[in-house]
Amino acid sequence: MEKKYLNPLLDYTFKKIFGNEKHKEILIHFLNSLGIESQGHKIVDLRILDHTNEKRFKLDKYSVMDIKATLNNGELVNIEVQILPYEHMLQRTIYYLTKMYSDQLTQGDDYGKLCNTITVNVLGYNQFEHDRIHSVYHIRDAETCEKLGDFLEIHFIETRKIEKSPQELGEDLKGWLLFLSNPENQRIKELGKEVGEVGQAINLLEELSRSREERAIAEEREKAIRDERSFRKAELEKGLKLGREEGREEGREEGLKEGREAEKYQIAKKLIHKGMDLPEVSEITGLSLKDLMNIDNLT
Repeated sequence: MEKKYLNPLLDYTFKKIFGNEKHKEILIHFLNSLGIESQGHKIVDLRILDHTNEKRFKLDKYSVMDIKATLNNGELVNIEVQILPYEHMLQRTIYYLTKMYSDQLTQGDDYGKLCNTITVNVLGYNQFEHDRIHSVYHIRDAETCEKLGDFLEIHFIETRKIEKSPQELGEDLKGWLLFLSNPENQRIKELGKEVGEVGQAINLLEELSRSREERAIAEEREKAIRDERSFRKAELEKGLKLGREEGREEGREEGLKEGREAEKYQIAKKLIHKGMDLPEVSEITGLSLKDLMNIDNLT
């Protein structure tokens, strides 16, 4: 049975809703729900920078659509959605954040022209082992935790933790999380009547979902994600089978034990190389995060 609404957590759909310049109050409300400030105050205005080549996106099913915006004081914000684990996600985040920060200057410009830069990663998987949904990172002193400055700021939203996390969240953020994870929930419809920005987001999602062209693009995107997930699962099953065969060939308990251990590392290495995050690989294989971080030296 076809779902009434497209998945708002899909990057294509997400950008159509939150990256819409005509309805930028939706993005402003979402960023304010994360506690992102503009010169110590709530964001009152921003400009969405749309550099995405939508034609290219339609042709490349593995490209990523993000949202870039400048706040009214010049600060830069980048919002990206990832449903599947991405290899070296943390390193990738730092790279693009610092690149966005440094790209503000051209040769000869004064460093004082640099504006604070913020990135928001909305994830459809668990990146960290802790149980918090919303994590915020700054550059701080290792001993005193004193913040060096507001130059760089990183937000992670782990949507899979919504049901179990004990973290206290603001009502606005709770509403957006519910919209992203379950837009057909009755509570969201009620919230849409109470909060204008949420109501606008629901209306945009309904319009997108009714459009044959938009639905076709979104469904093609979801198919690519399903294919990638199936590929990773096949790699896992292949690794398990290989490990069992190696264990049987040994014919002895010690051989079985070694075969199982070798199997774990082979599976882990393939999963990591295919983009799965370390906590999830650890959960599947039973290997510790310490072992996984040294896997290139152990296999």
